[in-house]
Amino acid sequence: MVRRRWVVMGCGVGLGGYLALTALTNLAALTQLGGCEGSGSGWEQYTLPSLEGVIQAAQDLDVQRVLRTLAAQHTQVPQGTPPVRVVVSSTWRSGSTLLGEALAAHPGVFYHYEPLMPLGLQQVGTSHPDQGASVELLRGLLRCNYRAAYNYLKFAYVNHDMFVRNPRLWALCSAMPRSKCYAADTLGRLCSVFPVHVMKIVRARLEVLSPLLADPQVRLVWLVRDPRAVITSRTTSVTWCQNRACSDPGYLCSDLALDYTTFLELKDDYPKQVMMLRYEDLARHPYEKTREVLEFAGLTFHQQVKSYLDDHLTSDEDAPWSTRHDPRTRVTRWTKIMKFKDLVHTQYHCHGVMRNLGYQLFTSERDLEAGNAVGLLNLP
Repeated sequence: MVRRRWVVMGCGVGLGGYLALTALTNLAALTQLGGCEGSGSGWEQYTLPSLEGVIQAAQDLDVQRVLRTLAAQHTQVPQGTPPVRVVVSSTWRSGSTLLGEALAAHPGVFYHYEPLMPLGLQQVGTSHPDQGASVELLRGLLRCNYRAAYNYLKFAYVNHDMFVRNPRLWALCSAMPRSKCYAADTLGRLCSVFPVHVMKIVRARLEVLSPLLADPQVRLVWLVRDPRAVITSRTTSVTWCQNRACSDPGYLCSDLALDYTTFLELKDDYPKQVMMLRYEDLARHPYEKTREVLEFAGLTFHQQVKSYLDDHLTSDEDAPWSTRHDPRTRVTRWTKIMKFKDLVHTQYHCHGVMRNLGYQLFTSERDLEAGNAVGLLNLP
């Protein structure tokens, strides 16, 4: 039975700005037909263009000037860095921001932060009406093709977080008239000179993302977290998780179980392109697990990645969206907050997939107080 999805704009995103007439008027002129790939629908072999070639092809003097500032940046990219696309798939409040930003610290990375954010608080599955459009958007962004991304650019124009989270892009945007930065042609050129792309997605299930693996350069990282911790974080740490698609453990567990089944299938079909990571393992061993993900993608554990982790893991900000804290000190904090009746309700929906993912089921309040929630993986 197809579950009903509620479309709610949350996460601090204001729809009033999105519907502002001025933004719509400006973006009508901004979104140009253009990009850096052919119009074919298949996946052709991608080759990184030369920086000088992209500069010469740009007609706008501001764009040329900004592109030239990347010359020093390019010297920091290790020789032989492969042109890969790393897609991190997770769900709200599962640690994907930390992992995405850590990977994006690699100097060769262009970061796509939550490209499906305009969909609000809903999950895109295979029966969702926006499934096809979502896949085409993601496919286009991974190929630096913004020509069909009008709604994405329109939303990003008034919701800066989508571009600010890509510090290299935002630095370039800040060095030219802002309106030019949201033009499809400009973005395509800025994007195309980075060999590695990292994309973080919490609004699409694995079965929807599976077509992206037709490109052998795509690496899909499925990040999971104990659903009891996820529900606790959604209901106690933030105020925007109000609809059932976000706050009801039945929805969360159904999505998690479906993703688990899809992951096993994809692992068989694409053994070198798919991996799973538990947030708890990342939190307890952040350097080791970040290195593991980078090596899975064929990348080095660059000094800039280490510097990012050194900086963020030694800070202590308690804001819900902050990545500046040591996750090792917070990974079991949910066990001190969650009510036992809520735990029982969540485990009722999730017990099967929890066992497979190595999360210990609690049978008493004493278990909750002990907080020993993570065991060994039980994958086939």
